[in-house]
Amino acid sequence: MSDRLAKLRRLVSARLVLPLLAGVVLLWELLAGAGGCVEVNPGEVAVKYNNTGVGIFGAESATVVDQGILTFVPGLQSVEKLERRPQILVMADQERLAQSSRKLSVSDSSAEVSQTVKGLTVRAKDGSNFYFDILEVHYQVRPRDADMVIRQLGPGDTFKRTLMATLARGVLRDEFGRYSFIEIADPTTYGTATSEARRRLNETLEPYGIEVTQIVTPKPKFDQRVEQAIEQRQTTEQEIEVQAEKRRKLEQESGLKVQSVEQEKNAEYQALLAELEAKQKGAENNLIAVKREADKYFIERDASGNAYREEKTTRAEANAVAYKKEAEGLVAKITAVGAQGPAVLNAVIAEKVMPQLKGVKATPLSTPSTPIDIRHIGGK
Repeated sequence: MSDRLAKLRRLVSARLVLPLLAGVVLLWELLAGAGGCVEVNPGEVAVKYNNTGVGIFGAESATVVDQGILTFVPGLQSVEKLERRPQILVMADQERLAQSSRKLSVSDSSAEVSQTVKGLTVRAKDGSNFYFDILEVHYQVRPRDADMVIRQLGPGDTFKRTLMATLARGVLRDEFGRYSFIEIADPTTYGTATSEARRRLNETLEPYGIEVTQIVTPKPKFDQRVEQAIEQRQTTEQEIEVQAEKRRKLEQESGLKVQSVEQEKNAEYQALLAELEAKQKGAENNLIAVKREADKYFIERDASGNAYREEKTTRAEANAVAYKKEAEGLVAKITAVGAQGPAVLNAVIAEKVMPQLKGVKATPLSTPSTPIDIRHIGGK
């Protein structure tokens, strides 16, 4: 039991000694007026570390982005500051930098040139070389990851010198070296290479707490012969564009002329079609009128024919009746005459023939004794 009490006392003493010691040191610093403090300026980020591992002195590390006075306990706590404002890594030879009239692309007035290194020269995939007069890599510390930057690269300005120059040069050479000098002369191509290099740099710098915000790449420069070849190619391409534009204009004019002719001919066609439709309508109206006249004439002639037929039929029927009656009368008369016998014939002869015989003169026929010469008849 006594051993256990002894062990418990030692454990309690060990747990109380360190906080008690820390409290004494803190009280002493406060009473002596030697407490630590540091000012966090605009454009800076601070990381406050707990060097004791005891919870009463805060977390193991705490990032402070607000400007102002930051207090800490010297010895038990420490503070490291980093610049979080934009930094610019310049790749340019001093001679070219001095001769160049181009200004650095510092869009943010708070940005500063952190380092100037040798200019970037790239070997293209076709074996030719090209370079950039002044190439800028804009980067900055991510404030929330300031502790990561310090742990990976060290405190202060170490992050500016140890990583960016080597890493950026290698990535840029890789991305621009994927193309031939003809391809890289196209602004679209080296713009694509720049975007891909920025993506790769951010991907690599992610564990270090640094972010590349912009890469400014001017037009790449080549050897004199290559420059001349590129200029000739650009001139040829421009001439091709001019000719292509002329061709497009001619095609457009041709299309407009064809459209104008089509519209004109379509108007003529529509006019002729309207004229033919009008004539067709007139012919149809005339046909209707002729049909009406024909129908009218047919009706009139049919009515007239029917009336004529009716008249003739009625007259024929009347004549038939009259002739029938007349025939019946003749039959009756003939029957009556027949009934009288031969006396009727004698009466008729006496009535009809005898009066005609009164005018007949006749000479008895005598035969001449000598032939008569008819040539001497009437010659006297």
